[in-house]
Amino acid sequence: MSAIASFSAKEFLAMLATASEEERVAIAAFLPTVPASKKAATTKVAPAASEERPPADLSSRPDMPPPVELDDDFCHARIGVKLAKEDIVDADKDDWLGRESGLKFGGFRSKIFLESQCTNKPSKGEIVCSGCAKKFAKHKEEKDQEKWTAWNGLIGEAPPKKNRYIGSDYSTASYEAWGDAPRSGPSSAKKSSAGEPAAKKEVKKAEPKAKTEVKKAEPKKEAKPSNAAAAASVAPPPAAEPKKLVISIPDDLVENAELSCFINSEGICYYADFDEDTLESIPDMSRIVGSIPKGVDREAATKADFTEAEETEEPEE
Repeated sequence: MSAIASFSAKEFLAMLATASEEERVAIAAFLPTVPASKKAATTKVAPAASEERPPADLSSRPDMPPPVELDDDFCHARIGVKLAKEDIVDADKDDWLGRESGLKFGGFRSKIFLESQCTNKPSKGEIVCSGCAKKFAKHKEEKDQEKWTAWNGLIGEAPPKKNRYIGSDYSTASYEAWGDAPRSGPSSAKKSSAGEPAAKKEVKKAEPKAKTEVKKAEPKKEAKPSNAAAAASVAPPPAAEPKKLVISIPDDLVENAELSCFINSEGICYYADFDEDTLESIPDMSRIVGSIPKGVDREAATKADFTEAEETEEPEE
């Protein structure tokens, strides 16, 4: 019996290529039917082309307000513009650009906070108040000097690069990227009572002022222990954990954000200091900065109601 010739797959395909139409039909009748796999049977539908986002209408972008002019009589540090209680949302007490537009983050990719000048009096021989000096000192301890901390820079100078106040590199990039901002997202801002966006202000660029270094007080030298005291402390007991400081503010004191002070029921104004641990304002009861007429709303009092306390000269040693 003669052996049956076998073909490789390549040879079989070459033979089919030379076969006639009738021969191909006959060969196909002998071949088993292979069911198509689910994967092969599935027809992939090309995803619909996403609609291109229309270019942003820059005419609706809020204008950048003019820079705040420096008043040398007050602390040179940059702070936020305080919001009224009814306008506070997302726990942000400071106002931001485009808030009254009703758009998320004012229409930008993140909030751009408005700037104002600290209204406290500078410490003697310095250009910032004691509270802002503490913020600056804490910022200088950071390895990343571009980081956004409680220190927002000086009026007339750019804030740290990653800061969220007007003039920082981050906020400038956010302002320029108006087209990429979440304009259609849900708004976390409240509209004004009239429902109309705030009037646009004309952009005025001010020439940057010469950079001013914040003066620091020289640290006090710690007294070295005597040899006898050092010998007595060979095996010191384990130090007890420090107790958490709880700051209590008298019930009759009301904080006034515009005057940066605490006012009692008699209208006496106490200096508003800064607590490094809680990052909140606390009254310095040893420092009276002025007064307002008794009966004036302490929280709503303005500089027009404020009478500055007379400075008393320190006795010479």
